[in-house]
Amino acid sequence: MNTNLPENSNSNVPHKQQNSTDEVDLIVLFNYLGKGFSKLFKFIGSIFVYLFKGIIYFLKPIVIYAKIIALVMIIFALIGYFIDKNKPAVFTSNMLVKPYYDSKFQLVNNVNYYNSLLDNNNFKDFANIFQIDTLTAQSIVSLEVNPGPETETDLILEYEEFLQSTDSATASNFTYEKYLKGRDIYSSKIFEIKVEALKNNIFQQLEGGLNQTFENKFSQNLMDKRNKLLEFQTNNINSSLVKIDSLQKVYISVLKEESKSQSRKGMTIGDGLSFEKDKSVTKEYELFNKEVELRAQLVNLEKERLEEDTLFDVVSGFQNVGNKVTGLQQKYIFKLPLLIFVLLYLVFATIKIIKFIKNYEG
Repeated sequence: MNTNLPENSNSNVPHKQQNSTDEVDLIVLFNYLGKGFSKLFKFIGSIFVYLFKGIIYFLKPIVIYAKIIALVMIIFALIGYFIDKNKPAVFTSNMLVKPYYDSKFQLVNNVNYYNSLLDNNNFKDFANIFQIDTLTAQSIVSLEVNPGPETETDLILEYEEFLQSTDSATASNFTYEKYLKGRDIYSSKIFEIKVEALKNNIFQQLEGGLNQTFENKFSQNLMDKRNKLLEFQTNNINSSLVKIDSLQKVYISVLKEESKSQSRKGMTIGDGLSFEKDKSVTKEYELFNKEVELRAQLVNLEKERLEEDTLFDVVSGFQNVGNKVTGLQQKYIFKLPLLIFVLLYLVFATIKIIKFIKNYEG
């Protein structure tokens, strides 16, 4: 019994050594994790420290020169107030148009041209284009063309039309969000023409001139080609209807002759109906269905011709009296102080940077 005790104690030594080794490994692992988390927290803390320092450096010029900045801003706010009080009122109105045959490109180009005439004080040419007097032309402040109102449903339908018009490989790479990002002013089907003027009752006088903005040879040629194609299709259908009418008359005359004749050729079926007569009735019925189909096509062609028989449609015209332009972005009492604040901050920040560079010794 005594001789077995030393052997048992020796057998437990490796297990104790293994346990102590595992404990050491766990301690080392926890030390590494602790150091890692400590470095991570220090890094995050340093980011907040730098952000705080950045905010302080940003606000420091404002705090140091707060009295000067406030005084200058008050002075320019008063200047803006008197400018707003004495400047003439501006009125605005808009019209919605739906261009056809790619006349939207001419619309955008012409509006840019009209604005260039106004910027260069070329009121005479502007008045000639819109057939108004020069004084009315001088009251026009600006013209602007923007995409018209669009609902989410309109955009989704437009996206589905785009997918149907492209191959499957291209369509799979174009998500709805990507399609919306790729749209520009020319992607819209309805356009808003906005006019600002110093008079509130001259907007409807401009509609005649704006109607001419859609006129161009390219769009006119597209419309003429469309009309010629519709005319060609209509003539073909009318020609087919004439032939169908002639055939119908032939079949009707055959049926009349068969009904008068006492001796009928062919096998008699059922209640004395002949095979030949039943065949004639079937052919006449097929011709009737074909005639109905062709006349429906004529109606669709006429509908298409009437829907786009001009270069554009006016969805909504100008109002009789324009609305007065209001808004904070139009008030100099707010614009001037904000502008002077930015300029003063840049000046004082630049002075501080120059002083820092002069005193910096590395």
